[in-house]
Amino acid sequence: MEQYQTTAGRREDLEALETNPVLGFIGDQIYPTVNTREKTGTIYYRTLTADGAAQTGRSAGAAPTRTLLTDSSTTFTTAEVIKRYGVVRDEVKQMGGIAQADALGGMASKRSVQRAIEEAIADAVLLNASATVADILDSFIERAQIGLEAIRRYPGEKALVCSHTVFNRIMRYSEITSRFNLSSLAISGASAEAVVGRRPEALRMVLAGILGVDKVLVGDDDQWYDSDAAKQDRAALVVLPDRAEFSHKMDPVLGKNMLYLPDGEQPFVVESHYDHDVYVNNYDASAWYQLQTLNAGALYILDGIDEDNAITTTTTTI
Repeated sequence: MEQYQTTAGRREDLEALETNPVLGFIGDQIYPTVNTREKTGTIYYRTLTADGAAQTGRSAGAAPTRTLLTDSSTTFTTAEVIKRYGVVRDEVKQMGGIAQADALGGMASKRSVQRAIEEAIADAVLLNASATVADILDSFIERAQIGLEAIRRYPGEKALVCSHTVFNRIMRYSEITSRFNLSSLAISGASAEAVVGRRPEALRMVLAGILGVDKVLVGDDDQWYDSDAAKQDRAALVVLPDRAEFSHKMDPVLGKNMLYLPDGEQPFVVESHYDHDVYVNNYDASAWYQLQTLNAGALYILDGIDEDNAITTTTTTI
């Protein structure tokens, strides 16, 4: 007898499914997760130690002037994000059986939750009111170098972060295309065949080599190039935090994602159950989180990356 009803309870098998193939989600590289067993609390973190002038002219026997190093702290309150999808009983067979219906329903609900967190991170990066925002004016490369100098004291990998559309736009800038040569390929490690074939990973490697960053992260347009016009001509230079859960206690990092985990392991809870009243299989995904920007100085926003910029050429397409 065919089964048309899903099982009731938590579904770890559905939690493990890939939900955004090809581009994937990049947000957790910029705001890594801090697991918390409480929905509210206090996070203690390091800030960048300001350079202070060394003491001169100390009197004999007098103690040196002391500057204390202390942690900073802030409070957090996580909030729920949740999404339910349903599959009516009569559609289960059309989908190929209950296993396939479970996979489709679970992926859809989990993807909605992941998209919500990814968009929140995109906003925290590209719309951060505490970070420096600089127009690229007549040179994207020159402004990027200024940005890298501004964030140089923060430890970690330096990355350029942008949407897929903005990335392709940058790759059409004449000052970028003019530097596609054997030297840029050698620095980046990308093969000429991969670049000629327009393979995204190769183009990201070449751009990273030209700018002098460790990597280029390209986000899904749905979150990184959405209806907010301010995000549509921006990229950002960021220092990627160490992914270790408590790296913010050791070094000054851009930020962390405070994620309440009911079981301490899985960030996204996916559950399923069958509603006998309406004959629908329900699939719920949920998470509790709050983003915490701890050191906005580790972020430098590049503005004015538009199609009308004078350094754009229309002879090369990606």
